[in-house]
Amino acid sequence: MPDGKGTQLPAPAPHSGSPVSVFASDPANLEASWRRCVDRYRFDPSAKQRIVVLTSKELREHCEPVEQTLSAAEEELDYIGGPLSDVGFIASVSNMAGLILHYRTDPDSNVDIERAGSLWGEGIAGTNGVGTCIIERRPTDVQGTQHFFRDFAALSCTSAPILSPDSGMIGVLNFATANPDVDPSTFRLASGLVRRVAERLSNRLFRMAFRDGIILSGRLGTQGPVLFALDRDHFVVGANHAARNWLNWQDGALRPADLWSIFDRDPDTLSRVAACGGTISLRRAGRDNLFAIEAPSGIAPAPQRTAKPSTATSTVRTAVRPHATRTDAPPSVEECVGSTAAAQTQFRLLKRVYGRGLPVLILGETGTGKDTLARALHQEGGRADRPYVAFNCAAVPETLIDSELFGYSVGAFTGARREGSPGRLIEADRGTLFLDEIGDMPLVLQTRLLRVLESGEVSPLGSGKTRTIDVQIIAATNQNLKTRVAEGLFREDLYYRLAGVVIQLQPLRQREDFTQLARRMLDRVAGSEDVRLSDEALARLARHRWPGNARELKFVLQRAAQICEGGWIRPEDLMLDEQMPGDGMARTSAPAIADPAPQPATTARASIHAAERTAIADALARCAGDVMKTADALKISRATLYRKMRQHSLRPQRYVNYGDLH
Repeated sequence: MPDGKGTQLPAPAPHSGSPVSVFASDPANLEASWRRCVDRYRFDPSAKQRIVVLTSKELREHCEPVEQTLSAAEEELDYIGGPLSDVGFIASVSNMAGLILHYRTDPDSNVDIERAGSLWGEGIAGTNGVGTCIIERRPTDVQGTQHFFRDFAALSCTSAPILSPDSGMIGVLNFATANPDVDPSTFRLASGLVRRVAERLSNRLFRMAFRDGIILSGRLGTQGPVLFALDRDHFVVGANHAARNWLNWQDGALRPADLWSIFDRDPDTLSRVAACGGTISLRRAGRDNLFAIEAPSGIAPAPQRTAKPSTATSTVRTAVRPHATRTDAPPSVEECVGSTAAAQTQFRLLKRVYGRGLPVLILGETGTGKDTLARALHQEGGRADRPYVAFNCAAVPETLIDSELFGYSVGAFTGARREGSPGRLIEADRGTLFLDEIGDMPLVLQTRLLRVLESGEVSPLGSGKTRTIDVQIIAATNQNLKTRVAEGLFREDLYYRLAGVVIQLQPLRQREDFTQLARRMLDRVAGSEDVRLSDEALARLARHRWPGNARELKFVLQRAAQICEGGWIRPEDLMLDEQMPGDGMARTSAPAIADPAPQPATTARASIHAAERTAIADALARCAGDVMKTADALKISRATLYRKMRQHSLRPQRYVNYGDLH
């Protein structure tokens, strides 16, 4: 529709008249956005538009205050990243300024503009998924030419709000593609998925915020879970967005309300499910309909100082189910290690020595849960109330590892923070430092680390002062460190300094307790939903080779729990292709590799470059484009392999199987 100034505005969609939900989209918001672009921002849609991108330092400063939220978002996006990238979409998380803080993509993505550090506020980038979602505070779909600026007409975006535990909007989850011919059904799938994942993430943040209390979970029809957080006196101290909508409560901090001011009271209700948990059928006060709420085990009766019981006849009924209670509690050390005889031997060894100053070295394939075991050791050891600091030696550029790990003083180098940085070692003082992918640490820094471990003293870059620290070291790698030592790539003295206790985690395909592990993991990822594995699905899981190990199993079960019907996961819900002879996964037939090889080398440097490219290309071809297997074959981390592939313009063949990990 014309606006009188020659600018074409998108036509509004009809309104349904249904109640407004933060997880329901309203296409009419695009017309309002275009009017803002014309009237408020004075934008010209044909003007050349560039996206503002912050420096890495500025981005880091914006990410640090919301690290917990970003960590939760990354875990939610990891399991959906494969299906998204396979249909050409990337996922990103933005703050309320429209700044992309984290994005999930793959090397083949065609979206090179919506990356971390870029600003997509509506007042900067015009009508777009992120910025318009922030203004409208509801899911927003912006396809192609619906973007205000023509420079962004190749993009199609679908966004949804991320909510705080108090139900306030704190950010945006956005799925985007630069495919101008994206299939409408594919876009609808992405649009529905972004709302579901944003709702899951918001509820996850709610559970994290109230993890020390009691959380009751229920459902209203096809809506997402209704969550209430109780204190130990059974006063409601938190409610998620669905619960607030149901009760017509405002967003923001709640004044504690007695549970029985919301529901008809039965003094024995919670007592009867205290032993094993179950479903409480509650009747909302003054209403006729029953509301089923999932109650965790261990709920003790509230003290008698709570509000007086209602004199009305109680209509509360209880039905206790025999299945295991869903839990958000992290796995214990024993669960991480396993229940086989060999695993139990390792577990007993850990119990005897952990917390006595001996470093722990965890070995195992990618995805076996080395980081999970490290965190469990910290939580069950004597330093649980002290800092737990994780540092991935492969995820940080070699030029930054030194400053990130050991810290630096004021003005130590160009680009350093004005106030300096303590470094991970000092941050972990009196706590635990987890050094992941230790096999990828550069030799020169291995020497510095060894010196710290032997002396207990840290000297930040640019500082002549030393600081004595007390740190429990846990290191992990998927590489054979003894082979790295023999090749001169890892210091032998550092290996023996780290190997106080060596724990070898079994790959998933070799675990005799696979069935119990799969069921426990499903209980954990299903949250409040009553989802179970059929015998056929369990058998299908057992046949899979699991190249991504426990991490892959977790993502497969998360996805299956989302798409299954009737509370039962069937083989087709797992979305696992049948295995091929000699391989664990079905792949596309063509192996790798991409662009034309460079011209013959004429210098020593070019010869080395060409030899490295050939070695990586050959390894990718042998592994059918499987990046995980290729990294293992080359004895390098996936992060290093991806960096080398970008340097040499190599691309892996995409997986057919959505369950595989990239």
